[in-house]
Amino acid sequence: MLQQTQVKTVVPYFERFITRFPDVEALASATEEEVLAVWSGLGYYRRARALHEAAQRVVEEWGGCFREDAESWMTLPGVGRYTAGAVVSIAFGTRAPILDGNVARVLARVFEVHGDPRSGEAKRRLWSLAEEILPDGSVSDFNQALMELGALVCTPRKPRCLVCPLREGCDANRLGLTTTLPDPPPRAESVRVSLTAAVVEERGRMLMYRRDGDDLMRGLWEFPGGACRTGEAPRAAVAREARERYGLSLTPGEPLATVQHSIMNRRIALHAFSAELDVRPRRESEPRWVSERELASLPVSSMVLKVLRARGRS
Repeated sequence: MLQQTQVKTVVPYFERFITRFPDVEALASATEEEVLAVWSGLGYYRRARALHEAAQRVVEEWGGCFREDAESWMTLPGVGRYTAGAVVSIAFGTRAPILDGNVARVLARVFEVHGDPRSGEAKRRLWSLAEEILPDGSVSDFNQALMELGALVCTPRKPRCLVCPLREGCDANRLGLTTTLPDPPPRAESVRVSLTAAVVEERGRMLMYRRDGDDLMRGLWEFPGGACRTGEAPRAAVAREARERYGLSLTPGEPLATVQHSIMNRRIALHAFSAELDVRPRRESEPRWVSERELASLPVSSMVLKVLRARGRS
């Protein structure tokens, strides 16, 4: 859950998740829809699918027991070198290095490592350093201390060098490079995307579809709609997309909200309209009429939740 997401955002999701799935057997036996529903709003849903599949592998192939070596963990879906090292070093004290963003920043400053810490020679150098400095004992404490040092003291901006226990041996501190190291990675150019959604309501229920295909939002429930073409007005786009993608004939009504959302380098503006059906829905993909209470048990994207919140304020 902490991959690409801040701790303060993760905490309530983690608490709900661990209450619903208290052990690996409970997670492995759940359906994908159940897992995605508890994850709804956290984003990057491939993480939830990988976690679910990994739990099934642990139960089926490892007998429900967690192995203590990083190599075994790296065979599980969604687990790379950092996650594997963090799990086995913190949980079992296994002598394995870690390199998250906080640790990479500490090491880049202490040892004056230039270059993009996420790729190439700089990344290889940082991993080598992370392994070289590991103590023979108390690896769990050591790795957690490194992460905390980066999170609380050796921060990206305005590092607290005066209270840092490593300041005397820090090359960046000695050379006055604490505000420039590590080198910033190249930024991906932002892509602006305009989407539409139709909120069709009947007797207190909303018409929703489950997204299929292989994209990142697969398996999530959403309002009918889609993307605006270049130069196309959102009101015209929502009617066209509903017809072409869902076989729906509808008439858009009043605008409900325009919500902003970001996924990776995509900057999304979602234009939501109230709408009325001209013809009852017909399509191979099963639609569902859902109340807001029922929606709590379905996997939906953050954009759906934002529309509902904005709609409640309108």
